Amino acid sequence: MCYPRDNNAQFLIEHWKNSDIVKDLYFTTATFAFESKPYFPNNSNHYILVKYIGLDKIVEGISKYQSPNNSLFCFNIESELFERHHEKVSYVSIYFTRYCHDNHEIREIAGVLARRDKVVSANLGNLKFINNKRLPFVFPHSDNIIILEIEGKKTHQSDQNYCEKTKMDVARKGISLSNLVSFSILEKLR
Repeated sequence: MCYPRDNNAQFLIEHWKNSDIVKDLYFTTATFAFESKPYFPNNSNHYILVKYIGLDKIVEGISKYQSPNNSLFCFNIESELFERHHEKVSYVSIYFTRYCHDNHEIREIAGVLARRDKVVSANLGNLKFINNKRLPFVFPHSDNIIILEIEGKKTHQSDQNYCEKTKMDVARKGISLSNLVSFSILEKLR
């Protein structure tokens, strides 16, 4: 779940800190890919990133605090490719593919990602928007989302470069990943 940092965010942060459905809560800076910007109206530079259990319950809590002008978006995890033990996540990179993949291609993607030591979690999912207003465009690849969590030790720029190299490794297998949005984690709130 991605909530833009605004005046209402503090109320939601407090709500989420006390929620048992929230696994992790981060304050982040977002970088949207140029081609994805039209699909994210009112995009912001700073977001509250929430890793949660149960979409219905998290949406229920948001309705009390959501600003009428904000468009929220969430990445639902449909299946986990893998997750390793890690101390802290420093970067989250969201990709999409332009077409659906069969099990063989998904195994290829998982194999490449698993060999990358800084990738601590890789998931397949979809993109959903929770809005108080109608979106001007519908994102056509919302069911083909790949979510990577990175444990970097250096700068956010080096994490971004690492993700680009990872994307190139996947491309060598004949599978093209396109960047949607990346989140540099500035602070873990929970």
